[in-house]
Amino acid sequence: MINDLALGVRLAVGGSRKSWGRLLLQGVGIGLCVAMLLLAAAVPNALDVRDDRGDARTMMTDRDGPAPIQAEEMYVHFRSQDIPGTFLKARTPDAPVPPGLERLPRDGEIVVSPALAELLASPDGELLRPRFPQKVIGTIGAAGLIGPHDLKFYAGDSKIPDDSGVAVYGYGKMYERMGMDPVLWMLSLVGVVVLLFPVLVFVSVATRLAAAQRDRRLAALRLVGAAAGRVRLIASGETLVGALTGLVFGVGFFFAVRPLADDVPIPELALYPGDLMPTPSLTAVVLVTVPVLAVLTSLFAMRRTIIEPLGVVRHQKPVRRRLWWRLVPTGGGIALLASQFGDSGEKGSTFQVVVIAGVVLLMLGIPVLLPWLVERVVNWMRGATPALQLAVRRLQLDAGTAARVVGGVAVVLAGTVTLQVILASVEKDVVSEEKRDATHNFVALTPKDDIDTAGLNEAVAASKGVRAVHVLDRVFVTQSGSRNTMVSIGTCTALKAQADATDCVDGKAYQVRFARDTAEAMSGEVVMTMDKSAWTVPALQEVSGTMPGIYLTPAAAKGLDLTGNRPQLQAELDLAVPDAAEHMRNSIAGYGWRVHAYFIGQDDTAEVELIFASIRRALLAGAVLTLLLAGASLLVMALEQVRERRRPLAVLAATGVPRGTLARSLLWQNGVPLVLSTVIAVGTGIGLGVMVTRVFNAEVAYDWTGIAALTGASMALVLAVTALTLPSLRKATGALGLQSE
Repeated sequence: MINDLALGVRLAVGGSRKSWGRLLLQGVGIGLCVAMLLLAAAVPNALDVRDDRGDARTMMTDRDGPAPIQAEEMYVHFRSQDIPGTFLKARTPDAPVPPGLERLPRDGEIVVSPALAELLASPDGELLRPRFPQKVIGTIGAAGLIGPHDLKFYAGDSKIPDDSGVAVYGYGKMYERMGMDPVLWMLSLVGVVVLLFPVLVFVSVATRLAAAQRDRRLAALRLVGAAAGRVRLIASGETLVGALTGLVFGVGFFFAVRPLADDVPIPELALYPGDLMPTPSLTAVVLVTVPVLAVLTSLFAMRRTIIEPLGVVRHQKPVRRRLWWRLVPTGGGIALLASQFGDSGEKGSTFQVVVIAGVVLLMLGIPVLLPWLVERVVNWMRGATPALQLAVRRLQLDAGTAARVVGGVAVVLAGTVTLQVILASVEKDVVSEEKRDATHNFVALTPKDDIDTAGLNEAVAASKGVRAVHVLDRVFVTQSGSRNTMVSIGTCTALKAQADATDCVDGKAYQVRFARDTAEAMSGEVVMTMDKSAWTVPALQEVSGTMPGIYLTPAAAKGLDLTGNRPQLQAELDLAVPDAAEHMRNSIAGYGWRVHAYFIGQDDTAEVELIFASIRRALLAGAVLTLLLAGASLLVMALEQVRERRRPLAVLAATGVPRGTLARSLLWQNGVPLVLSTVIAVGTGIGLGVMVTRVFNAEVAYDWTGIAALTGASMALVLAVTALTLPSLRKATGALGLQSE
């Protein structure tokens, strides 16, 4: 057994430089897949580390007695960015220090995250600096940040009353992990499957590089008397060399790419490189799965070599492939996904299993169906020109090798196109929602109870870009079942800032629902106010708005006790003034945490489009990388075929066939399988993306630019591979090619 495995190793690494070149290519192909799998295996650990750091900086507030720290939390909104911060007042000398800080900031001091310090120092941060007048005494360390692009600050403020804000006893409160929304979790699973399943397929494809020559070697061993079991062991040894080489390359690629984790431009996706480390269990799964999959693929592919070795050695025309079983994965995937259309019920575990199984089966159908399709197409094709005739005849004799190589490309392209369709659909919904929000030109200001509202009103009214200031009173009422509902009272102008009350007149009442079919307050229902007095809800007109609740004009609020009222100012902006909201926020910078200002009309369309463009570029880069690897595989296959056909090519050239005709035959020979795979991949990817989008009842959109870019790259790949084989073709068609030993 050991001797047979050792013979397989010698067959893999022995011989000429071509053997080492094939081993290198196989190692790079499998290595890229291993690196991708290791990155995927490192994500759960990275997310856990992020959550742990988030817990470590969470304030502990559930103790008795005097607290060593009094804190006020707030968000500083700047254009499309939300900057969380905490104002602190130390009440004891030994007050606890948040993670990432060397000491607590004193009154007039501030500690900022590196990303916030960079923003404040940049030209874009010029409008933000007035809101941070404190002296910067340092930056927050990684222990106090979730990610490298985290925007956060801690500021000292001795004016925080002892009975205000939050009493802090320490840091490090652990929260129970909340599960992700089922729909988001489902979309994430679909994305993982679409990205990783092609990786596993490509491991199988990379394992079969230069398979034709290896099959003939093993068939020769079978013909000279080697038993089937010995041949399988020899093949396993030969395959393991490539797989283990791929593991070495993969680990190297992983550690080479890992330092770039903090350079990801999307803050939510950026990670500290040290956090990106796969767990030992997942690492073991990857390191074991890849060689096992490679060996199983090799053994399955050589079943004909074991049974009919003479046919392999003689280049016998392969047996026609059957279709019926190749349609089973595709039909099963379509049936599973179609069964979930229009399912608006709970997205439970059964739903997840069905959708994931449908995605896997549809993607599995591509490499299963492609060899049959290539075989049928080339058998149907007729050579209209000598070049096409030569290419078609070659593909008729061996279509499986080309189909295997391009099959991996097809799966990757299909997965990329699927994600592009899903992303385009999600982006369309998000952008349309952002554009709707951008029509609101009001900033909502919520002051603390002890704020001089008149002075705040004057400061806001004097701000650049503010047209007018309106006051909106807000109280909470309690329905039966202890459900609270917010009630807002104001003039029609103030209400129009919160709800689509286009027909507003004094005496009208409106309702903005939280969601359909929820237990909102109904017209005529009796509710309880803060002072436990009863109030009957007037007739309500349902409209859309920025916040769920009841909106009343003054006449409709008769009989409603406003005890506990918290007035809110509505600053009406002139959106023709650039950064009007930022100028208004700067006018109240002196109030600090005492006033919260929120601008729902911030137009984040450009930022949203930038984020989705970054994701699309990452997908396109991954697809292009895969195409380059596939191009290298096609190049090896083409060079091997030129070498194997050296004598026939030399005879053709000697009899007068132009080298240009032979070169065009290579172009057709490479192009036909790749064009077929691209058509299948794009069609399957679009269909799968549409079906997954339909499952979640979303509107379908298409990224035709990205799809066209991938298709164009595939076509360019054929031309590049053909051009690189021309020197070998010229050498093979020379006079020396006619020599025979």
